[in-house]
Amino acid sequence: MNKSFILLCTVLLLSPACSKIDREDNLRGSDLKPIVPIQLTKSEESVRNASNDFGINTFRLLYGGGTAGDVAFSPLSLSLALAMAAEGAEGETWKQFADVIGWDAATKEEVGAYYQKMIEGLVKADESVQFTSSNSFWVNKNLRLRSAYSSLLKDYFDAEAYEVDFTLPATLEQINKWCSDKTEGKIPQMLAELDPDTALMLINALLFKAPWALTWDIEKDRNFTAASGTKVKKDYLYVKDRQLAYGDFGDFELVRAPYGNGAYQMDIILPKEGKTLAEILPQVESGAVNYALLPTEVTLHLPKWSTDYSTEDALIPALKTQGLTLPFETFKADFSGISEQPLFINLIQQKVKIDVTEKGTEFAAVTVVGFLDGSAGPVTYPKVTVDVNHPFAYTIRETTSGTILLLGTLSE
Repeated sequence: MNKSFILLCTVLLLSPACSKIDREDNLRGSDLKPIVPIQLTKSEESVRNASNDFGINTFRLLYGGGTAGDVAFSPLSLSLALAMAAEGAEGETWKQFADVIGWDAATKEEVGAYYQKMIEGLVKADESVQFTSSNSFWVNKNLRLRSAYSSLLKDYFDAEAYEVDFTLPATLEQINKWCSDKTEGKIPQMLAELDPDTALMLINALLFKAPWALTWDIEKDRNFTAASGTKVKKDYLYVKDRQLAYGDFGDFELVRAPYGNGAYQMDIILPKEGKTLAEILPQVESGAVNYALLPTEVTLHLPKWSTDYSTEDALIPALKTQGLTLPFETFKADFSGISEQPLFINLIQQKVKIDVTEKGTEFAAVTVVGFLDGSAGPVTYPKVTVDVNHPFAYTIRETTSGTILLLGTLSE
C-alpha cells in the first residue's frame, strides 16, 4: 500500500554515554528570527509539486541505476540548470521541458520569475541558515547568443557571463575555480575535461549551511549495520525525549529534525527491520508534506556522516527515461531561442558534497549543462525511539514552500 510523503531533511543521531554539546555551538533560541515564509500562488504550488515529483523520480532512477555507494542529489540545482537551458528552447523541445519538469502552460518568463522568487525566498527564510545559489553561462567566443536570452539569464537567474575558448586548458581551470569558489571549496573539481567542441555551458552552484535547532549529545563508536550486513563503527548524535514530528508508515518510519528557526528541516526515512531502501523508495511520492506526522516525544540516534557523490553519466539517461529526449538529439533539439546556430545538450552532470555533524549540516551541489554546436496547556505525547542504525534515506527542504533542496541515502 503506497504511502505519500515528502522527504526532507538531515537528522541527528547519537546515544547515551556521551559528551554534551554546548548549545552555543549551534544557535541560541533567543537569537532566532521568525521564519520568513515563501508565499506561492496556486499555479506556483502546482509547479513546486511537479518539480518535487520530477526530482524524486530522478533520485529513484539514480539510486536504482546499479552504481555502488550512496546517492546525494539536489533536485533544485538540476531544475535551475535545466530551467536556464529551457529558457532558450522553442517548439516541441520547450514543450518537453515543460511537460517533464512540470511547468505545464507556464511561459518562459513565468518559469524564470518562479525560480527568481524561490531563490530570493530561500535566502531570506532563515537568517541563521546560509543559502546561496550562483549561476553562470560560459559562451564559446564563436557562438553568438541572442541578446534576449542573455538578458533573461541575467535578469531572472542573476547569471554571470563568460566568453571563453573551450579548447584551452585554462578554460577548464577557470570553470573548476568558479565552482570551487561558489561552494567554498566543497566541489574543488567539477569537471575532469572539456569537450573542445562545446559551444555553451550553463552552471548552477548551491551552498547550504544550517545549524541544528536541537542540542545533541555524542556517542563514540556505535554500531551501524551497512547494506552488506557488516557492522560499521560510527560516531552518533543523540537526543532524548524531544518533541519532533514523527510518523509510522508500516514499512518505514519518518522523523523530522529542524534547523535554525524551523524554516529548513531534515526528514529521516528509516526502513523497518526486514525492509530495504530499495523496497521503500518506490513508495516515496511528493504529496501532503505533513502526511500522518504527529508531535511525538522522540529519542533519536543519528550517525554523523559525510558523502561525496557525482552523477557521472547517469543523469541524461534518467531524464530520457522520464520523457525528456529532444534536447539531446542532434538534429531535433530546438534551442533557437539561444542562438541561430543549432545546439543540442551533450552533458549534464551534478556533484554533491554533504557533511552532517553535531553543529549542523552543510552541503554543496553543482550542476553543469553543456551544449554542443548542432499553544494550549501541557500535552502528553506518545514516546518512541528512532535508532538509525541501518541504511536510511533523507531529504532537506524549505518548509513554507515545500521545496526539496537535497535527497540522499546512507547505507555504508
